Amino acid sequence: MKKRFIAAILIAGILLLLGGLYWLGYLTFQDYIPSFTPNPGTTQPNTPAESTRAPKLAIENIRGRINKISADIRNIGDQNAKSINWSISVTGGILKRIDLRSTGTVNTLSKESVTTIKTDRIPLGFGRLEITVTVDVSGGEPVTQTAQGFKLLFFVIGVRI
Repeated sequence: MKKRFIAAILIAGILLLLGGLYWLGYLTFQDYIPSFTPNPGTTQPNTPAESTRAPKLAIENIRGRINKISADIRNIGDQNAKSINWSISVTGGILKRIDLRSTGTVNTLSKESVTTIKTDRIPLGFGRLEITVTVDVSGGEPVTQTAQGFKLLFFVIGVRI
């Protein structure tokens, strides 16, 4: 009994030591193979290089209006975004008669700011719509958001993501 107690304390101590080394960054795993790092601060930079940072965009608040659809573009990155290309595609309606694509460019969008984009006039119609908003910035990843809505003559109602 005494030998089992000493073995349990020894195993618990080794596990605590290994856990502490892993938490501090001295012990890392590649697949299932552990490796020891003598100086964990030099393997990973604290801040990324200026050239690797890119603006990040998010699409928010897709809304219906009278014969138009609008969406907000927010810059959630840590740099200003330049030459943002956007497009809003609207398809659907009865007999799939509504097929509209609006495009444009936003010159500059500073970090943590928002701009609103709008479609051109949507033709008179009735039925379910599918709205796809795509935003592409130079040096960043394209972002796409899809929503559904309903066209009732002049109004676009019930837009939801």
